[in-house]
Amino acid sequence: MPKKRAVPVDNAAAESDAEQPAKRVRKTAAADSTKPFPQPVSHPSHLKVPGDVFMLGTGDCGQFGLGEDVTEALRPNPSPLPGKKAIQIAACGMHSIALVEDGSVWTTGVNDEGALGRFTDGQAWEKADVSKQGSAGDQSTWARVSFPSAAGRIVQVSGGDSHSAALDEHGTVFAWGTFRGDSGVFGFAPGTRIALLPTAVVQPTCADEQVVRVVSGTDHILALTNDGSVLSWGSGLVGQLGRVGSRMQHPEETQLTPAAVPFKRTRGVKASSKIVDIAAGPYTCFVCTDDGHVFAWGLNNYGQLGFASKAPAYAPQLVKSLEGKKILEVGPGDHHTLARTQDGQLLSFGRPTYGRLGRKDVDPASDDGCSVPASVDGLEGQHVHHMSAGSAVSSCIAGDNQDAYLWGFGDSSQLGKGDDDSDELVPLKLKETKRFSNRKVLQVEMGGQHVGLLAVIRS
Repeated sequence: MPKKRAVPVDNAAAESDAEQPAKRVRKTAAADSTKPFPQPVSHPSHLKVPGDVFMLGTGDCGQFGLGEDVTEALRPNPSPLPGKKAIQIAACGMHSIALVEDGSVWTTGVNDEGALGRFTDGQAWEKADVSKQGSAGDQSTWARVSFPSAAGRIVQVSGGDSHSAALDEHGTVFAWGTFRGDSGVFGFAPGTRIALLPTAVVQPTCADEQVVRVVSGTDHILALTNDGSVLSWGSGLVGQLGRVGSRMQHPEETQLTPAAVPFKRTRGVKASSKIVDIAAGPYTCFVCTDDGHVFAWGLNNYGQLGFASKAPAYAPQLVKSLEGKKILEVGPGDHHTLARTQDGQLLSFGRPTYGRLGRKDVDPASDDGCSVPASVDGLEGQHVHHMSAGSAVSSCIAGDNQDAYLWGFGDSSQLGKGDDDSDELVPLKLKETKRFSNRKVLQVEMGGQHVGLLAVIRS
């Protein structure tokens, strides 16, 4: 049974001098330019249609943005931003991020290690210089994050357990919070334990270096650049950085500094093949190329990378089990993975327990991983537009009406079935309610204990 994630607490945090608000611009090699580029970055993953935010599941840490008294949502619960519409929602470990139509970023939830990027009560801010921060904000309600003056309009956000990230229109990545390792806080950057405010961590010096997409795992970040390079940084304990081996000790500087993931020439893959999309699960990474290939690395204990071997992959490997399937997008969960094809079919593989794979050909009572991808049942004849995988749950948006479907572990209230906490072995359409009716779903995102939905009134 999936365990509820504990609020990150590290008693050593109060002893560190590095918990002052991080410098607004962290300069790295050849990263002094803050001048805008001629064209703003673009990528198919940048959402642009404004909608209303709804929440599902458990919100006892403020991740709903509805105050500390609203701790559970058995059905979709509106989570309004003050007078604003959102264009993207990121449901993270124990916090949520909303990108608003005006380019502003709003956060709510746990802030013990700086994941909200704003001044609130809590451990992370206890010894920080807050003289210029004004009064402490509420962790359990939505509030705006302030960025450095050089930042452009934010076009994408992502988040993990204790960190958040944002991409601006110039291709600069800002991040805040921290990454955790097996013994607690690992660090945010070399010399910085926790960044309490947004900090520039990747700054391009030419158009090829502009980041066009940013995604987060539990404790790592991936960034895709204009020229198809992939950068990774954070904690690489099980290979999720794709550039840190298993036998050598790698200092924090190596892991916490954004660096390119090396890709070796692979038989059957053209040299001209270009990476066009990236995905990060809690401990896994995937990339998709413009000619339909998929590479993966990270944790594979249940075959969630699509490899028969259960060993972690510390460097990118071609996922041969997905060859020829024309994969357009990958959605990794904790121990399972969803993959969407160019013609709108949905595949799944990895851990089958609680029905999270949505497949009738696997035993949901078995804990034996299934590394062979196959179609999710119950969606026949429907085009899948989007999908997201969580701990032991899965979701997608499908059909002409863009309805939300959810399946898997029922005891977390993440399936939106009210008092019914039974597991769902195949996709179940999210039921309409008085507060969630006649809605076209634009986005559904699985968090640690909650689900974030973005929806509009169906015309």
